[in-house]
Amino acid sequence: MDRFGTDEAGFSVEYDADTRMVRVEAWGFWNVEVASSFGPVVRDACRGRPRGTTLRLDMSRLRPMRDEGQRSFGSLMGWASGLGIQETLILTGSELVKLQLLRLVADSGARERTRFT
Repeated sequence: MDRFGTDEAGFSVEYDADTRMVRVEAWGFWNVEVASSFGPVVRDACRGRPRGTTLRLDMSRLRPMRDEGQRSFGSLMGWASGLGIQETLILTGSELVKLQLLRLVADSGARERTRFT
Protein backbone atom coordinates (compact mmCIF):
# COMPACT_ATOMS: atom_id res chain seq x y z
CA MET A 1 0.00 0.00 0.00
CA ASP A 2 1.23 3.47 -0.88
CA ARG A 3 0.33 6.32 1.45
CA PHE A 4 0.43 10.06 0.76
CA GLY A 5 -0.02 12.99 3.12
CA THR A 6 -0.29 12.73 6.90
CA ASP A 7 -2.46 10.99 9.47
CA GLU A 8 -4.66 14.10 9.47
CA ALA A 9 -5.09 14.52 5.69
CA GLY A 10 -4.08 12.23 2.88
CA PHE A 11 -4.87 9.11 0.90
CA SER A 12 -3.67 5.57 0.34
CA VAL A 13 -3.67 3.41 -2.80
CA GLU A 14 -3.31 -0.34 -3.25
CA TYR A 15 -4.08 -2.91 -5.93
CA ASP A 16 -5.64 -6.29 -5.10
CA ALA A 17 -4.91 -8.69 -7.97
CA ASP A 18 -7.31 -11.34 -6.64
CA THR A 19 -10.34 -9.03 -6.93
CA ARG A 20 -8.91 -6.86 -9.75
CA MET A 21 -9.58 -3.78 -7.68
CA VAL A 22 -7.63 -0.58 -7.10
CA ARG A 23 -8.55 0.52 -3.57
CA VAL A 24 -8.17 4.13 -2.51
CA GLU A 25 -8.93 5.60 0.89
CA ALA A 26 -8.99 9.37 1.41
CA TRP A 27 -9.27 11.35 4.64
CA GLY A 28 -9.11 14.81 6.13
CA PHE A 29 -8.93 18.26 4.58
CA TRP A 30 -6.25 18.11 1.89
CA ASN A 31 -3.57 20.73 1.44
CA VAL A 32 -2.60 21.81 -2.09
CA GLU A 33 0.20 19.24 -2.41
CA VAL A 34 -1.92 16.24 -1.43
CA ALA A 35 -4.89 17.43 -3.49
CA SER A 36 -2.81 18.01 -6.61
CA SER A 37 -1.14 14.60 -6.39
CA PHE A 38 -4.35 12.60 -5.89
CA GLY A 39 -5.47 12.27 -9.52
CA PRO A 40 -2.06 11.51 -11.04
CA VAL A 41 -1.12 9.02 -8.28
CA VAL A 42 -4.38 7.08 -8.58
CA ARG A 43 -4.19 7.23 -12.39
CA ASP A 44 -0.73 5.67 -12.27
CA ALA A 45 -1.99 2.96 -9.89
CA CYS A 46 -4.74 2.10 -12.41
CA ARG A 47 -2.48 2.19 -15.46
CA GLY A 48 -1.59 -1.22 -16.88
CA ARG A 49 -4.21 -3.13 -14.88
CA PRO A 50 -6.36 -5.73 -16.65
CA ARG A 51 -9.43 -4.44 -18.49
CA GLY A 52 -12.43 -4.76 -16.22
CA THR A 53 -10.61 -3.53 -13.12
CA THR A 54 -12.77 -1.78 -10.52
CA LEU A 55 -11.72 1.46 -8.84
CA ARG A 56 -13.01 1.69 -5.27
CA LEU A 57 -12.75 5.14 -3.67
CA ASP A 58 -13.48 5.24 0.05
CA MET A 59 -14.05 8.95 0.59
CA SER A 60 -16.06 8.48 3.79
CA ARG A 61 -13.52 10.37 5.93
CA LEU A 62 -12.74 13.07 3.36
CA ARG A 63 -13.76 16.64 4.10
CA PRO A 64 -14.99 18.97 1.32
CA MET A 65 -12.29 19.67 -1.25
CA ARG A 66 -10.80 22.96 -2.34
CA ASP A 67 -10.39 23.78 -6.03
CA GLU A 68 -7.14 21.81 -6.38
CA GLY A 69 -8.73 18.66 -5.02
CA GLN A 70 -11.79 19.07 -7.20
CA ARG A 71 -9.65 19.46 -10.34
CA SER A 72 -7.53 16.46 -9.41
CA PHE A 73 -10.56 14.24 -8.68
CA GLY A 74 -12.35 15.41 -11.84
CA SER A 75 -9.30 14.62 -13.96
CA LEU A 76 -9.11 11.13 -12.50
CA MET A 77 -12.76 10.48 -13.34
CA GLY A 78 -12.14 11.64 -16.91
CA TRP A 79 -9.14 9.32 -17.27
CA ALA A 80 -10.80 6.23 -15.75
CA SER A 81 -12.42 4.72 -18.84
CA GLY A 82 -9.28 5.16 -20.93
CA LEU A 83 -7.39 3.22 -18.27
CA GLY A 84 -9.68 0.19 -18.63
CA ILE A 85 -11.59 0.84 -15.42
CA GLN A 86 -14.93 -0.95 -15.76
CA GLU A 87 -16.62 0.63 -12.77
CA THR A 88 -15.86 3.18 -10.09
CA LEU A 89 -17.41 2.69 -6.66
CA ILE A 90 -17.42 5.72 -4.37
CA LEU A 91 -18.20 5.51 -0.66
CA THR A 92 -19.03 8.77 1.08
CA GLY A 93 -19.79 9.73 4.66
CA SER A 94 -20.80 13.37 4.28
CA GLU A 95 -23.72 14.58 2.17
CA LEU A 96 -21.73 17.70 1.28
CA VAL A 97 -18.79 15.65 -0.02
CA LYS A 98 -21.18 13.34 -1.87
CA LEU A 99 -22.82 16.30 -3.63
CA GLN A 100 -19.41 17.67 -4.54
CA LEU A 101 -18.27 14.32 -5.95
CA LEU A 102 -21.57 13.75 -7.81
CA ARG A 103 -21.10 17.07 -9.60
CA LEU A 104 -17.48 16.29 -10.47
CA VAL A 105 -18.38 12.82 -11.78
CA ALA A 106 -21.15 14.28 -13.94
CA ASP A 107 -18.88 17.05 -15.25
CA SER A 108 -16.23 14.48 -16.23
CA GLY A 109 -18.70 12.33 -18.19
CA ALA A 110 -18.14 9.29 -15.96
CA ARG A 111 -21.66 9.03 -14.50
CA GLU A 112 -22.59 5.81 -16.32
CA ARG A 113 -19.59 3.92 -14.93
CA THR A 114 -19.80 5.28 -11.38
CA ARG A 115 -21.83 4.09 -8.40
CA PHE A 116 -22.15 5.82 -5.04
CA THR A 117 -22.69 3.73 -1.92
